[in-house]
Amino acid sequence: MGDCKRFSSAKQAAYYAGLVPRVDISGDTVRYGRIINRGCHSIRRVIVQAAWSLVRCQHGGKVKEFYQRLYLKKGS
Repeated sequence: MGDCKRFSSAKQAAYYAGLVPRVDISGDTVRYGRIINRGCHSIRRVIVQAAWSLVRCQHGGKVKEFYQRLYLKKGS
């Protein structure tokens, strides 16, 4: 990712890493989907692996709690 100062905002850094949702706009309807398939794949892979480690860890904190809420809401 290099020097983070080259990004003027966290949103720009997230877009570079490909961690922003896909947005479909049609008329007055806005739908947010899965993360985009653009950006730096290696950065996204490392972040996803770190998140899975936290989910499986005994003390996963907020990430684990968020995953468990999603799991109960949407299933596996």
